[in-house]
Amino acid sequence: MNYGLVNKIDAISYARAVCAVIGGGKNPESTVALLVETAAAETLLGDYKDPTPTSAGTGLTQVDQGTFEWLRDKYKGTATASRLLKEFGVDLSRTVYQELRTSPLLAMVFCRLRYMAVPMVIPDTREGRASYWKQYYNTVAGKGTPAEYIEKCNRSDVDALFAEDRRIGVGS
Repeated sequence: MNYGLVNKIDAISYARAVCAVIGGGKNPESTVALLVETAAAETLLGDYKDPTPTSAGTGLTQVDQGTFEWLRDKYKGTATASRLLKEFGVDLSRTVYQELRTSPLLAMVFCRLRYMAVPMVIPDTREGRASYWKQYYNTVAGKGTPAEYIEKCNRSDVDALFAEDRRIGVGS
């Protein structure tokens, strides 16, 4: 595994924790799925090690530096920043880009912050989320396609991870 992720299923835990602290939108389960699927589309949930550590993005969710700086500046000093500091000890005003490379938590935080900046509701279906990811996260500048997003979710076995997460949750 790369980017500080120990087990792929941990990506779900990080996504849930981030959404619990800074909000999951109108449909928190779709938001959690979007964050995990974004990590699958960007790095195969840590299996793909980007040969360019920071130029094309960094961390589990491949946030690029310009987006990182924009989001850090947009949210520092806000109630969201206060919640991140209180719950995770993450001080947005002191966070540096390189920290995303080895912190799945920070990667999920910045992925969620990026999607929070979008006024459109997160879709309930993977196909809808694939298009949403392409439009708002990967953008026209990125090489990814919605079909590749879905294919990488399948390669990363995202459905099995969510099934295992539900099974573990039921037994706890």
